[in-house]
Amino acid sequence: MNYIMEQRSKVDINNERKELTVVIAQANETDISVLLDILRKSFAGVAERFDLTLENCPKNLAFCTEQRIKDDFARGLKYYILEESGQSCGCVALEKAHSGVCYLERLAVLPEYRRKSFGKALVDHIFDMAIEMEIQRVEIGIISDDIELKDWYRNFGFVHKSTRRFDHLPFTVTFMFVELNEV
Repeated sequence: MNYIMEQRSKVDINNERKELTVVIAQANETDISVLLDILRKSFAGVAERFDLTLENCPKNLAFCTEQRIKDDFARGLKYYILEESGQSCGCVALEKAHSGVCYLERLAVLPEYRRKSFGKALVDHIFDMAIEMEIQRVEIGIISDDIELKDWYRNFGFVHKSTRRFDHLPFTVTFMFVELNEV
């Protein structure tokens, strides 16, 4: 099933109120090149800000490969692409972890499309999909030192779950969650 959500909203762009129509549709394997472009470009700034390289953090999405996305699809990850005026400009993925819990992953908005509420639309979409799947909790993992991102997720009701250091990562990960019945 190719779930499509159309959303019209007024946003401020260069101090002007404009109405935008965005469409969020489930991606499939024919969309891999689009997903790769969005993920690599969107995470390039994160990699630069936190000094992540292919050598010290090969799984960072700035270095994403076609095979990795194929593997994501094979293990059941559901990707969604956001388009504005026919232009793909963001994506997000949902993975069902276990009964009642899913992971929000791969949230990405191209730099030139940020500050238009597209990230919010993608998070809201995952919440809608999770509720449809009878999921009660959505969890995320982010770079602990990314305070701005942590605060952004708090605006959606996410709260701290735990913090963990992994040997294969050059940063600490903060895990957060939101109970959907509290949103």
